[in-house]
Amino acid sequence: MSQSHVTPTALPERATARPAGWSGGRIAALVIGALLVLLSLGLIGGGGTGVWALFQRDGSYVTTDVHHFSTGGAVLTTDPVHLGSSGTGWLYSSTLLGKIRIRVTPESSGQPLFVAIGPSGAVDGYLAGVNRTLISDFWSNDVQNIAGGNAISPPGQQNFWVASSSGQGTRNLVWNTSSGKWTVVVMNADGHPGINVGSDLGAEIPALPWITLGLMVTGVIFMAGGAFLIVVAIRRKERTNAEHH
Repeated sequence: MSQSHVTPTALPERATARPAGWSGGRIAALVIGALLVLLSLGLIGGGGTGVWALFQRDGSYVTTDVHHFSTGGAVLTTDPVHLGSSGTGWLYSSTLLGKIRIRVTPESSGQPLFVAIGPSGAVDGYLAGVNRTLISDFWSNDVQNIAGGNAISPPGQQNFWVASSSGQGTRNLVWNTSSGKWTVVVMNADGHPGINVGSDLGAEIPALPWITLGLMVTGVIFMAGGAFLIVVAIRRKERTNAEHH
């Protein structure tokens, strides 16, 4: 009796369905696009600030709000400002930063004011042992009182000032910046104690229109590039999903 051999029929291979997931390229495009959009918002915001500053200029000066300071001592003085230090000298180039204006207005009529800028070392020597108020942060009006006596001699008799203004009423001190370590002082012209003033800072920034334009244009380009990458990544994902259904 012969045995019949049945040839097994090959079963059809089950198609392996691939999930339509995010590929590495799509993820990278989405992340880079999102970063470009975020960066563009910062650039456009900076450009907007530049536009605001251009329209708020006082003459040729970009100017701060008025800050108020007072002291029972003989001097208002600032922390030393170091201009042209290594790595930051370009910030004070004539292209980027022009003249500086310090405007000081007495809160009430009284003694003539003296406003000046001098080398920090010479100013420190002149004010050694003098009762004064140090403005440690102009923007937040932070001050520190330093005990001592009155100035030895009126400030106008000193010969180390690089710029100064003295007289009744508002004083406008204009200075061409230069490298060095500098200190600003406000005193009564006769050196007597008791000062109460409002002050604002102004600066000429010749390159401000070009800086503003550059920020705005770069921000728009980054925004467009980021949006393009995000849209491409999402559309490719939607197209892939459609092909698998």
